[in-house]
Amino acid sequence: MSAGSVATAQTPQPLTIRVAASVNADVAPLIYAVQKGLFTNAGINVDFMPMATGAAISQGVVGGSIDIGFANTPALIAGHARGVPFLLIAPAGAYDTNNPATVMVVRKDAPFSSGRDFAGKTIGVPTLKDLDALATASWVDAHGGNSDSLRYVELPNPALLPALLEGRIDGFTLGEPWVTQALASGQTRLFAKSLDAIGLHFITTGWFSTAPFIDAHRDAVIRFERVLQDATIYANAHVTEMTPYMAMFSKLDPAMIARTMRFQHPTVLDPKLIQPMIDVSVRLHVIPKSFDARELISPTALVAR
Repeated sequence: MSAGSVATAQTPQPLTIRVAASVNADVAPLIYAVQKGLFTNAGINVDFMPMATGAAISQGVVGGSIDIGFANTPALIAGHARGVPFLLIAPAGAYDTNNPATVMVVRKDAPFSSGRDFAGKTIGVPTLKDLDALATASWVDAHGGNSDSLRYVELPNPALLPALLEGRIDGFTLGEPWVTQALASGQTRLFAKSLDAIGLHFITTGWFSTAPFIDAHRDAVIRFERVLQDATIYANAHVTEMTPYMAMFSKLDPAMIARTMRFQHPTVLDPKLIQPMIDVSVRLHVIPKSFDARELISPTALVAR
């Protein structure tokens, strides 16, 4: 065997990490990193797959068909409460009341002005008991209504606007790029900053895996986290450059996407910005009791000090 053959045989093959995400503007830094080959440069092969919902992604991570997934934090919180070994490895998106990318939308002619007006109404949600559902329920309770009276219909993001316009649902809370698309229809109106009922600033979405996968591939997970952080820092400073990547991923109009890429993504996990979602999950009986947000964060994660 030649020296070259020996060297090739001894060179470790890059780990392939199967990553899944739904269409959401929070995914932009990862799409950018994949398209620019940043993970490849760090010795990681990322096999990226779009999926319709956070629930499907969570099931894939639990079942082992996905290594790292993107989800709303309530899904991870609920999993943790059931003993599923989900751990956040990096943040994706955060809510800021001064620049809300997720809001509640109703039809333009809907006679709603307070939480009381939603008694018995039907709310469309991408996933039951996810961020959007909890935000809507919290807002209704905080504004004179009773969220126990709400009915929920589970629909994928692209189906929510048609369902609203056809009268099959009465409203929805949703993030970008879908909110801009809904408002651009001219038949809807921004009704409320529903996430304010949870907190004025908190982490809403993140990248996660399971404790066994992280333990088995610690070095690769750390490299993944660092590449994603670098891509996020770049994306925050070059927001307009993210438009073609998100348009390619979402299959939506680039001009519309350009109007959605306006907010800053967090670069580290801060337990104080995760705790509000845990607290509201307890308040709405999604989980039986509270826990410290630090339990949900991987020991590999880049965290706020």
